[in-house]
Amino acid sequence: MLINTSCILAPRPTQANFAYISNQGENSVSAINTSTNRVIKTIAVGTAPVGVAVSSTLHRAYISNVESQDITIINTQNHMVIGTIKVHGSPVGLALSPDSKTLYVADWFTNRVLAINTHHTEIVRELIIADAPAGLVVSPDNQLLYVANRDSNDVAIIDTATLTIKQRINVGKHPYGIALSSSGIWLALVNVQDDSVSLINTNNQVQQQFKVGYHPYCVAFSLDDKTLYITNTQDDSVTVIDIATTKTIATIAVGNTPEGISLDHEHAYVANWGSSNVSVIDLHTNKVVATIKTGEKSRAFGQFIIHQ
Repeated sequence: MLINTSCILAPRPTQANFAYISNQGENSVSAINTSTNRVIKTIAVGTAPVGVAVSSTLHRAYISNVESQDITIINTQNHMVIGTIKVHGSPVGLALSPDSKTLYVADWFTNRVLAINTHHTEIVRELIIADAPAGLVVSPDNQLLYVANRDSNDVAIIDTATLTIKQRINVGKHPYGIALSSSGIWLALVNVQDDSVSLINTNNQVQQQFKVGYHPYCVAFSLDDKTLYITNTQDDSVTVIDIATTKTIATIAVGNTPEGISLDHEHAYVANWGSSNVSVIDLHTNKVVATIKTGEKSRAFGQFIIHQ
């Protein structure tokens, strides 16, 4: 049964970036070369893959598999599976620390956050967090972990050194996807059932909420921290918001049931669960410039573009 719970070694002559798209309906990951916008390999993983986290330092992509209760490790230099981490739970959201030494895992059904040592994966710390943890993101200074707890309607702020909760911030109804600006100042998360996004100043916890499309799922900052991109699953669109004014500057039609979204300098990549493809948006024009066929029921929940 599918669970709809989702929202750098030797130099090469040419260096490509890759997007790793989890396909929940066929237990695979599509590896996309973002220079050509082509799937270069389809990789078999565990059962019902959802979350993605990537590290250019380790040359690794980590994929959470909800139903097989494990995490697949992919070598991003050859796109081969090189290991599996059993978690004995239902992993959904994934996030790596900035130094790539720790993989954080949101265990959806047992309400835990796991902190896994990426060099010695048998070393695991855990914290009981709240109801249905989903998206996670780590601060640039590696000191704080932010966790969106869907059924508790809050975001937990966790001290990464002690893995203890420092603070909780109430947000809208059913927070899910989460993102942090590169400066670490702005925290954004979607409130699925409120059709809104919360934008929180991490320095003073002042929160703004504004409406987006129907059933938003995931959110991403542009690399210059000036713009937010939000996927809206039930109206097949991406909302683009200017952060300075909090005004919607574009609404972009994409594929059916868009979920995961990641950005590079030029494009946004949107995984469409309903149409099993990826929409590529030009960030200068906010227009879809390509559609890439992927596997069945693409999710790609998390940061899925690796910059090699």
